[in-house]
Amino acid sequence: MKTKTKLIVGIAVAVIVGLFAYNKVNAEESIGDFSLGYNSDLIFRGVGADESAIQSSIGLGTNVLGVDLDVGASVNIKDVGDDEVRLSAQTGVELLETVNTSVGVVNYNNNHAIGDGTELFISLGAEIILSPEVKLFYNPSEEYVTTEGSISHAVTVTEQVSVGAVGTVGNTTIGGDSGLYYGLDVIANYSINDNTNAYVGINLQDVQDINFETPELAFVVGVTHSF
Repeated sequence: MKTKTKLIVGIAVAVIVGLFAYNKVNAEESIGDFSLGYNSDLIFRGVGADESAIQSSIGLGTNVLGVDLDVGASVNIKDVGDDEVRLSAQTGVELLETVNTSVGVVNYNNNHAIGDGTELFISLGAEIILSPEVKLFYNPSEEYVTTEGSISHAVTVTEQVSVGAVGTVGNTTIGGDSGLYYGLDVIANYSINDNTNAYVGINLQDVQDINFETPELAFVVGVTHSF
């Protein structure tokens, strides 16, 4: 892992651990998760990196001074090239019993499709059939907007096995060109215990009107743990 990547990830983890410790001291409830896995081809908004990577992420949902806050950090350790890092923070509000919204910020470092950059976003989702969600991303430095919609559904096969699918469609700007992208993720989960799951799945994405070889298909496998 490159020195710059180590520094960014180290700072992000330190912030998350600090928030976790703060809430423990102040008797606030925190929920965290960690994941580690393998991805055969990194894909971002329909654009493939043509590189495999070890993926790791950590996240924390907490309350700071009465405000619900979710923070996260993820890193893609590539076989070749610079590792990718993504940092995020968001806060959410429940508008109605089944409708919620969130606002936040995402910072990308060495992203294979868009490079370095920061995006502000707002999302609106509904806890109804197929769990529809709409997201709007804005990059203030490049002044481009990405819109994205998704639906998802999961079924329980046995007490330990479940299968979920997420369909996504969006419009984005990459390298000055605007294009429509869409994708399908299918993931099977196996519950090892109450807090740990193993997963395996595929990620199929395509992008139109931008000069990239498509579609892209990736295989993913890994474990997740909540705490």
